[in-house]
Amino acid sequence: MALTLYYNPASFFSQRARLAVEEKDVAYRSHIISHPSGEAIEPWYMRMQPNGTVPALKHGEIIKTDSKDIILYLDEITPDAPKFYPDSSIHGSDRVAYLTDLMQTISVEQITFGSLCYRQYTQDCKLPNRFDVKYAKQSFDAMGDEMRKLAEKHPDLRESYMAKIKVHEGRDLTNKENFLVALKECDSIMGEIEEELAQKWNGKFDNFTDSDPWLCCNHFTVADIYLATLLHRFVLAGQVKRMWGDGKRPYLAAYYARVQQRKSFQRACGSANNLYLSVLLPKLKHQIRKAFPRLVGFSVFAASLGLAVYMQYKGYPSWWPNNLKPKF
Repeated sequence: MALTLYYNPASFFSQRARLAVEEKDVAYRSHIISHPSGEAIEPWYMRMQPNGTVPALKHGEIIKTDSKDIILYLDEITPDAPKFYPDSSIHGSDRVAYLTDLMQTISVEQITFGSLCYRQYTQDCKLPNRFDVKYAKQSFDAMGDEMRKLAEKHPDLRESYMAKIKVHEGRDLTNKENFLVALKECDSIMGEIEEELAQKWNGKFDNFTDSDPWLCCNHFTVADIYLATLLHRFVLAGQVKRMWGDGKRPYLAAYYARVQQRKSFQRACGSANNLYLSVLLPKLKHQIRKAFPRLVGFSVFAASLGLAVYMQYKGYPSWWPNNLKPKF
């Protein structure tokens, strides 16, 4: 029975899960969830994934709703493939556990939203320019209001919506001090990973072969999934110079160049930092489907793609409805 992966291409945790699925080379069906359209809190999705988050993996009656659980489950159903979480018989397995736990402490959401709101701490940031603290708070409030409406409309999901509202409103992702602390802590962790790579690669920065080790082991592990997606997120958030640019950490730079050549990474993350493809296009597709439910399949995709390209270069046509204009 094929897997179904529910994800959003721009979602950091979705990228972890999708990279893991691609690494295992298992058959799966993609179902893209549009975050800006609020699809993750729609009742049909909340019934499957009560946290209202992505990713989610469905395999028959089994549903995994956290990227770490998804990666563990993929190890379970592919017993003959190299393990993301290698056992103690594999050299470097102890470092996999240590470095994965270390990277798990990085507040990726804090760094992402902080980079959105405080551009003076970024360089070549690829995130939307019009996003600031005021807009972020308005967006958070609007999402909270929408979830309250849905909780009243769907009593069977009230408990799930209220739990998500509590988590949603308990976060302070636009706090400047928290952002700067997160950056400092992450910078320190990247320094430790640079030392790890220096020991493994011992002066090698290019011309890698399949026999060359990755971060911890000779094969690609969960630690590599975490590091690859982290580095890719730093590119999006404009944090390359701080973390490894301008010769600061040459092994990290070499690692990122190497992982970009990996076919699984290209399929899972190749378009993730192109927000027209990873955010705008899924949103347009979802909104058009809701507005015109009879339009499905390729016609929706083609129309959405055409509109996305048109609006990127020409702006909105005069007849385009206001409620279908994307707001980042």
